[in-house]
Amino acid sequence: MAVDDTQSLYKVINKFINDEAETEKQVASRPSLGGQFYNRKDVIKALSNIQLSFQPEYIPGQKVNINTDSFKSSLLNSMAKLSDTATPRSINQIDGRTIDFVEMIFGAFLRDKNTSDAIKSLLLQLQVPVIKTSLLDSKFFYNDSHPARILLDTIAHLGIGIEDRENTLYKTMGLIINQLLRSFDENIVSFRTAISALNRLSEIEKKKLHQNEQQTKKLIFKEHARQLVLTELQFHLMHVTLPPSFQPLILNHWSTLMFHHYVKYGTDSKEWSLVTDVLATLGNTLKPIESKQEWLYVNNTYPGLVDTIEAELSTTNQNKEKIYLGIRNLNNHYVNLLNSSAFEHDENDTLLEEPQSFQKEESPAEKKAEISRQKIELLPRSVKINNWYEVFTGIDSSVRRLKLSVIIEEEAALIFVDRHGTKVMVKDAEDFSYELQCKQSRMINDHSVFDTALTQVIQSLSTK
Repeated sequence: MAVDDTQSLYKVINKFINDEAETEKQVASRPSLGGQFYNRKDVIKALSNIQLSFQPEYIPGQKVNINTDSFKSSLLNSMAKLSDTATPRSINQIDGRTIDFVEMIFGAFLRDKNTSDAIKSLLLQLQVPVIKTSLLDSKFFYNDSHPARILLDTIAHLGIGIEDRENTLYKTMGLIINQLLRSFDENIVSFRTAISALNRLSEIEKKKLHQNEQQTKKLIFKEHARQLVLTELQFHLMHVTLPPSFQPLILNHWSTLMFHHYVKYGTDSKEWSLVTDVLATLGNTLKPIESKQEWLYVNNTYPGLVDTIEAELSTTNQNKEKIYLGIRNLNNHYVNLLNSSAFEHDENDTLLEEPQSFQKEESPAEKKAEISRQKIELLPRSVKINNWYEVFTGIDSSVRRLKLSVIIEEEAALIFVDRHGTKVMVKDAEDFSYELQCKQSRMINDHSVFDTALTQVIQSLSTK
């Protein structure tokens, strides 16, 4: 049953609270059996009395974190102390059932695996204010925009990446809740004040996370780009000795251009294809010429190649004089290479096709990228950047609550950060797919904790 099905929701809740329960008017009209019920005002007053002192904590692994009978006993003791009469009284059944219903919702909070253990303790501290609210406002359970419900959802959302109680964010959230416990009487303004404070805190945390995460992403991409460019240089120039006269042109200026093209455009772009094709052609044409076919290819190719390098580097902010000098030396090298070759030049010779030895080979980076794409295809469609996960860290280690920040497709690498935006872990896409399948890792649903809990309670009651 959906929580937005108000009519059905009302029927289930009304049946649970009012079924076989006596109203206060009925209780007052029947003959006394030696006891009386506290009225609603007495219950509210007693709840206010224990609101600050009632500080339950969630204990992971403990089967019963919510003891309704124990809570009711504490509430009765509080009412007895506040009462002027010595006559024993009890809570009327409607109020008692309402308390039971709220406690069932909090029990569902604690079973929600999407909420961290630390945050569950914060939610527990709001039991009394929520019970008071449900007694004061008969429409509370049907009003999805009620400030108390929004407050609970805000706490869970803000704390999605919190793993312990020692960090500053958790402690600040605790202070805001403590202030609500001190101030809330019967007016929902206290909830609105707490929501405003949490929203301001959320904006501050969001800004910090964004700034730190952006810096982390830059460092990750830069390091990956450096490694990718280095791999391409080593592969295409492995059989070439670059003369010192134009070595900086290739190893410094051209590699810098490659670096920026990857960062800006990625490997699937025409810009990246251009810079790697130029590198491959350099690697082939700078080798010693071993055939007439190779001589013709170098002779036909090098003018356009040199022009392309010059044109591309002219668009950068690199040192123009050094680039000009490198271009001139590269051009002179090709002229000397052709003139010093053992193969004679004949104007009637034509190049029918590119020499087999000069055809571009697939680099290790390209081969790895193809394998990586296959690994990424194994990931469920639900795996997306900015989602939060409980990430498996080892058989004997606890899972970590981390955010998927970056997917490096060329390496099938998933980069996870913590709530500060700091890089924590790198996962292979294939390994992570397996972990998700085996439920060692799982996605954290950033949903409405109140709606989810209410749905579970309603479904449970509907089946009884």
